[in-house]
Amino acid sequence: MARQPLVLLVSKDRLTGILTSNGLLGYGYDVLVAASVEKAFELLRTTPRISVLVINVELGNFSEGLALAKAARKDDPKIKVVYTCGIPNRLPEREKVTGAPCLRTPYRPHQLVGVIGQISNRSVPDEHEMHAA
Repeated sequence: MARQPLVLLVSKDRLTGILTSNGLLGYGYDVLVAASVEKAFELLRTTPRISVLVINVELGNFSEGLALAKAARKDDPKIKVVYTCGIPNRLPEREKVTGAPCLRTPYRPHQLVGVIGQISNRSVPDEHEMHAA
C-alpha cells in the first residue's frame, strides 16, 4: 500500500491541532503539528518528507501564514499547500501560492482529507507558467 503524505499542520490553537491531527491519523495520514509559524519553519527545514502543509492563516495575521507557504513552496516546489481560514474571501488570491485551496474553518477532518486527496492527485503548476498565462 502506498504511504500517505506527511502533513504538517499549523493550527491556530492546541485543541484544533489535536482534533485535526487525530482525525487525519484516523484516515492513515502521518501528521506533525506546529503550534506556531516559527515551529513550522523549523519542521520544514528538518523534516524532508513533508509533502502537505496545512496552515491556518488567521495565526496572528495573514502575512505570516502566507510567507510560510511561499517559503515552503520555494524550498520544495512540489509541496502541496492548504490554507484554512474563517473568511476565505478575505485571503487575497494574488498572495496565495499557486494551486492552494482555502478550506473554511471550522471544518471536519473528512473535509480536509478530501481536499488533500484532490490536490495530491494533481501536479503543482509552475509559478512562471501561471504568470505567463
